[in-house]
Amino acid sequence: MPCYGQIKLPMNQATSPHRAPTKAETALQRVLKSAPQELWLDTIRRCKGPQHDGLISWMINQPQCDFAVAVHAFYRSDPGHYLDLPRPLPTAPEPSDIFAQLLINWDAGYYRDHQLAVDKRDIDPRQLVRINQKIAARPPGSLPFSVPKRFLDPVGGAARLLPPSLSPDNARHLWPIYAQLGLQVPPSAPGIRRTLAALSARLTPAKRPEQGL
Repeated sequence: MPCYGQIKLPMNQATSPHRAPTKAETALQRVLKSAPQELWLDTIRRCKGPQHDGLISWMINQPQCDFAVAVHAFYRSDPGHYLDLPRPLPTAPEPSDIFAQLLINWDAGYYRDHQLAVDKRDIDPRQLVRINQKIAARPPGSLPFSVPKRFLDPVGGAARLLPPSLSPDNARHLWPIYAQLGLQVPPSAPGIRRTLAALSARLTPAKRPEQGL
């Protein structure tokens, strides 16, 4: 188990320093605080773009955040950009500064708990190769920050399945929260309506393209 008492908590703990979290954000934070890390990794995989930077920022700033979740966040933060145009890390990163938050938090003792395995949904193998090549091409000490070696070779952990009762696709208490936040879930709520809609779609014959006269 990780020893959270040795971790120095970062200053940025909110979803954004400029606004209070929405009800849906607060509800999801409450869910994740008591959820297994399998749901954390599943959740970050459902994020779509900059609109979810606040959620990712909150997740990676929690002491219980698993190494695999942090690695996913690192590679979706476009690390190649920061390696091509390196600059010192900000002392107080914004929620959008995912790259900086991860490196600062690593130095503070975060992400040492590695329960879950990283897979291709978290890192494109070609991206992993490119990032390693960019770092290897730089003279030692030439970067104004240090990328953890474990981020460059994220092996270990176990491939664990998310229990069906915790899948936002099918859990009635989770789907509305994830849908409201724009996370990747089915467009309709779990239940009879989704089942009937899926059945109707399978039974409806596909339209054939009109033949030219």
